[in-house]
Amino acid sequence: MHKIIGSTLAAAIALTLTACIDDKDYIADVPAPTIPSELAVSGSGIKGTLANALVEVFDSSNLNVVLATTQTDANGDYTITLTDASRAAITGTFVVRLSADEDTTMICDASACGDLVRGDTVPAADLVGLQLSTISYADGSGTISAEINALTTLATDTLLSVAASDSDLDLSDPATLTELQEDASRVIGATLGVDLSETNIFDVTIVDAAVSADVSTTDSIAATLTLINAALSGLDTDEGETFAGAFEEYVEAVSVVTTAIIADPAAELSAETLAAMDEINVVQAEISQEVIDLSTDIGMDTGVPVVVVEVPTEIDPGDIAADVDEDDDITGGTGGTGGTGGTGGTGGGGTGG
Repeated sequence: MHKIIGSTLAAAIALTLTACIDDKDYIADVPAPTIPSELAVSGSGIKGTLANALVEVFDSSNLNVVLATTQTDANGDYTITLTDASRAAITGTFVVRLSADEDTTMICDASACGDLVRGDTVPAADLVGLQLSTISYADGSGTISAEINALTTLATDTLLSVAASDSDLDLSDPATLTELQEDASRVIGATLGVDLSETNIFDVTIVDAAVSADVSTTDSIAATLTLINAALSGLDTDEGETFAGAFEEYVEAVSVVTTAIIADPAAELSAETLAAMDEINVVQAEISQEVIDLSTDIGMDTGVPVVVVEVPTEIDPGDIAADVDEDDDITGGTGGTGGTGGTGGTGGGGTGG
């Protein structure tokens, strides 16, 4: 009896399957493959063009976890892709860090970089340890631009320092991030003696000044910041010191001064802060002269004058304090903590420029 029932059931199933296969309108109920959402982060590493440099992306709320990595290509360009298996649009604030290693080279975009001249290639030995950074917001559209240079590095360090000292600041909120970018831009402008009260450094097109034709002749702020960025490639170094070491010392000095002044613009500066201010002014004198020299050389190359903002030879810390004190955005804010963003990620490859 069991065999008869089993045989009858098997026959019924076979007839049903045959009918389904013969039915041209039959559509198999196969689940659609899960396609993860993606966020393409792209930009350039310009401190002079940086080729074959490591690029890493972090969620702004956790700078200890790398979400994805890639390398810049020969033109300093990169594209890196984050993915989210949940298929939700990737949003939030991301920090992008560029690091020079044993494979990295840089185009000298200052009048001179040690024994090299503008346009020469600076070898990896002078660059290992160099780090640049930027910070950008992803709105769910699937792409963000994150240009990396010396100016974005100074502003990002300032912004992250402020956020770290105030748990009420929510970097994942685009309005808060934009306010902090503008505030940090104003403070870094004051540290360089340039009025950036109406400028967001992260929106300025800074190019490799080694290519004269690329330097703006119509936007004085873009031209000035490009030449300041270039001037930092020509920092004087002590015997045995590399460019990466000299640049790191300058970035650290700026961080010490801006952190102290932002914490209390009216406070008397400590001995450490005054020493850092002295370091800044040594470099400031170099920057001021280099902006003049580069603008002259580039104007001669192109036949078109490069209009730049006057860059002073010395910075008064009181001027930095005045810009910090202009409004209270950079010393306080509202919101939650940290940034949010897409989860996980896969490294993309650098793209040719």
